[in-house]
Amino acid sequence: MPDDAPHEAPAAGRHISGIQAGRDVRIERSTVALGHATVTAAVTPAEHAAAVAELRTAVDLLLDELRRDEESYEDGAGLIEAAEQVRAELTRDEPRRNVLLRWLGYIAPGVHMTAALAADVTAIQQGVTALF
Repeated sequence: MPDDAPHEAPAAGRHISGIQAGRDVRIERSTVALGHATVTAAVTPAEHAAAVAELRTAVDLLLDELRRDEESYEDGAGLIEAAEQVRAELTRDEPRRNVLLRWLGYIAPGVHMTAALAADVTAIQQGVTALF
């Protein structure tokens, strides 16, 4: 479902994780928007590399959040390990989509109680789906 509404400022006291992959990578049918550039169909290597770098940054921020609040999650150590696996996979020359989605699929239910983190994981999953 496309989100054409502008991003609003967060309400006071609302948890914001700082991960902004969903704002940098936009997927709509066969069009992928990366930052300020929009590409339909084939993505150039430079655009692809920039999008992968944005995903790495988003995963690094997710990992920082998980480490900071590890005790808040039932399996905090497992979630951190999964995020580390995602980060490691994104450093490969050709990241494997299924591996990334499997680890992100493990993380998603583990952070469902934290809306901002759950939204961040979803944004990362969408970026992975669009790029690989």
